[in-house]
Amino acid sequence: MNKLEVKFFDEYKSVDNICRDMFQSNQGVTEYIKQMEVMDAEGSRIVVNWREKYKKLKHLRWLRNQIAHESGAPDLAENDLIELQNFHNQLLKQVDPLAELWKKRRVYKRNVVKQEYYEPVDDDSTISVFILICIVISVIGLFWIFTSFMGVL
Repeated sequence: MNKLEVKFFDEYKSVDNICRDMFQSNQGVTEYIKQMEVMDAEGSRIVVNWREKYKKLKHLRWLRNQIAHESGAPDLAENDLIELQNFHNQLLKQVDPLAELWKKRRVYKRNVVKQEYYEPVDDDSTISVFILICIVISVIGLFWIFTSFMGVL
């Protein structure tokens, strides 16, 4: 392995360990990719560049497998190491694609709960109650007028 491959491999191991801890799985980055696949429809709608990040992560895993199982990764470039380091930092700062999706889900659920809790009373029922109160007051008023009038006769 050349120096770039060694650096890449070491960085990948760090990222893989974080992912293993995140998912309590032996598969690490592979589990992260599987979770992205499971949540693809929602993630691609909500998280900016979801699919590009997914493809990049798969490419980085492919490069790692080339280094580990073959005679090296001739396609490995310095930019790949930088991408892997960026993903590592995103994981640590919890701004990786899955973390972004989970955060946006929580915000959405919180907003839905607020809407359900603070939802105003239906206008039709408010009007119906108002009309009913007016009718009751009118009947009481008419009864009072009628009884007063009968007392005069």
